[in-house]
Amino acid sequence: MHRRLSRLQMQPEPVGEKSAVNTLDGKTLSWRRTRSATAVNHGVRLFYLAREAERPHSPAVTEPAVQGLDHVVVTSPDPERAAALYGARLGLDMRLDLSRPDWGARLMFFRCGDLIVEIAHRFGEAPASPDDKLTGLSWRVDDAEAARARLAAAGVEVSAVRAGRKPGTRIFTVKNRSAGVPTLMIEPAEKPA
Repeated sequence: MHRRLSRLQMQPEPVGEKSAVNTLDGKTLSWRRTRSATAVNHGVRLFYLAREAERPHSPAVTEPAVQGLDHVVVTSPDPERAAALYGARLGLDMRLDLSRPDWGARLMFFRCGDLIVEIAHRFGEAPASPDDKLTGLSWRVDDAEAARARLAAAGVEVSAVRAGRKPGTRIFTVKNRSAGVPTLMIEPAEKPA
């Protein structure tokens, strides 16, 4: 990835070795990483990681746990520029380009492994900045009601479970303790095998 970023003039940092220790069981998770220059990414900090081993689930969490990151939302004042970055330069697979005047937005969806990078462009809004901005995370759960109950019992403020925009999905919003990042939990329509 570092070679690709260099060839595309994305000004990557040198590859570094990183690690973290799980305080519950003492296990170490190690990875190598680089990142491309924030200015080249139009204001979004992008990191590229290669783990030495699959990340184990925490022994402190039992079902209904979060299964993984479903999608990352980036708002862009320039959707064509964002499509060129995520599609052409980074090589992500564009799955959908959707203009919805009734929602006031154009949405583009790029696949990156089992993650979706969603680019959102709001119609008729004068951007406060020419930069793109990370504006949300959606986490995948097997059972929205059970996950909501677990978070509420832990003191997290959450909305009621409701139908998502994609048919068959169920969602709820995390309203606090999300480091100021708008956060959604989503139960997919199709359960992973």
